[in-house]
Amino acid sequence: MDLFRTARPSTNSVCACALALLSFVLPVGPGLAQERPSSAALELKLEIGKSALVLGEPVYAMVRLVNVGVKPVDVFKLLDPQTGALQIEVSSSSRPRFVFLPLFYTDAVHARTALSPGEDIAAAFPIFYGALGWTFDRPGTYRVTAEYRHPSGVHSEPVRSTPMAVTVADEGRIGAFLMTGTSASEEAAKFLLWQRGDQLQAGQALVKDLLKTYPDSPVADYALLAFGRNLSRSFRNYATGRIRQADCEPALNYFQKVRSDRLPAFLQIQQRLDEARCHIRLSQPAQARESMTRAKQLGAGRPEFRLLFQQAVRLEPALQQAP
Repeated sequence: MDLFRTARPSTNSVCACALALLSFVLPVGPGLAQERPSSAALELKLEIGKSALVLGEPVYAMVRLVNVGVKPVDVFKLLDPQTGALQIEVSSSSRPRFVFLPLFYTDAVHARTALSPGEDIAAAFPIFYGALGWTFDRPGTYRVTAEYRHPSGVHSEPVRSTPMAVTVADEGRIGAFLMTGTSASEEAAKFLLWQRGDQLQAGQALVKDLLKTYPDSPVADYALLAFGRNLSRSFRNYATGRIRQADCEPALNYFQKVRSDRLPAFLQIQQRLDEARCHIRLSQPAQARESMTRAKQLGAGRPEFRLLFQQAVRLEPALQQAP
């Protein structure tokens, strides 16, 4: 996954963020024989992290592709809009059907696997902002559907999920605060999307103003998490040509302010894993074990979350010692 074609101009640091988003995807189960898939052999399930939101609140989707047939099926490993294997369709009463377009697309090497009967592959990814801007940009009830495209292409029918309803309410004018159509608004969306980006100074300033103006908003918890995650990791700022090292103490201060129960499980796990890594860096093993234990409880063995743990261990091998 190292060849990118962008939907809009950007910097190398943005490409790195796009690659990080692909790390949400998890293949499950090896498989041997390969079979041309059919709609009857595969089932696609869609879940939205939160189905009732305020305008401007980030939205995360989780998908699971299951082989419900009796033979192994050749499928894409990476269920993500950025690979083209998966498409997210959105519509509402005030907005006709449109397809969510990610900021980037990528070509993956060795991107197929044989899915045995009963096995599945799963993925989680954000869908609230992309090449078309904010996806849920006005109040209303949205209909969201996922569609999987077979590796065999035009000769096979796509597999569609059952539509999910997402209700977006305009509470406290938060949406108007974020969705101004300015460059700062776009940067703020990208900062919430990637949860990192030192070069997004105007966007970070707008998000900090949001925290001051709407401290009790659900969006505030996503903002606090983004600031904490950004500081918990080193970042190469291509605008300045410098590397900013991870700064764990202020990162943990941000994490302590997050009301985690307001966040989707995917983000709660990310927070706990980042906390554990920071506690290890600060020589706080007991706190690291506590955060890691909580992350595993939240993950509950679900395949769409397992790769989060694998990625966290790659970043901090000492996490393997946690229970």
